[in-house]
Amino acid sequence: MKRNENIKKVAIAAPQLHRHKVKLKIGNWKKHFDLNYVNTIIALALNDFDDKIFFYINGYLITSQNLYLVVQTTEKSVEEMVTKIENQIVNLLKTNPQKLKENRSGVSIIADDENLFYAARKPLFKIYPLENDHLMKLITGEKVDLPYFDRDLEHLKNRIHNHPFCSAINYLGGIGPVEVTPFRG
Repeated sequence: MKRNENIKKVAIAAPQLHRHKVKLKIGNWKKHFDLNYVNTIIALALNDFDDKIFFYINGYLITSQNLYLVVQTTEKSVEEMVTKIENQIVNLLKTNPQKLKENRSGVSIIADDENLFYAARKPLFKIYPLENDHLMKLITGEKVDLPYFDRDLEHLKNRIHNHPFCSAINYLGGIGPVEVTPFRG
C-alpha cells in the first residue's frame, strides 16, 4: 500500500464571484472635506478589505463627483457591496480625522464624532449602472480603437491615462493608490 492511498482528499470549491459594474455618485459628505482627502479616503477604503472577503477590483476611477468601479466579489447584490465600502469609509473617517470645512465662516475645525456623524451620513453614494463601455474597457486595461476619430473618446483616454486616482496607472505598469486585480474568468 502506498502512503497516500488512505488519506482523504477534500476538494474545496472556489467561491462564486459576481462581476459588478457601477457608477457611484459621491454624496454631499464630500463637501465637508478637501477633494484630495475624499479621494484618498475612498482609495484607502477600497484597499482596506481583509483577506476573508473576496473583493477584487478590476478597474476604478475616482473623480470629484463619482466613483466608477468594476469589481468581482462574492456579494450577489450591488447594494451589499456598496454598504461594505460605505462602512469602510465611515470607519476610516473616524480613525483618520481631518479638518471639516465650515462653509459659513471659511474657518476649519477639527472633526469630532458629532460633526463627523452629520458630515458622513449614509448612504454615502447613490448607485447607478456603469453604462459607458469605453470607460469600462479603459479602466480595466483594455484598448479601445475605433475605425474613425472620436473626439470624446480621445478626451476620455487622455483623462484616464493622466488621472492620479485611476486603475489605468496599474495597467500601464505603474503603482496606483488602489490594488488592482485583472479579471478572473
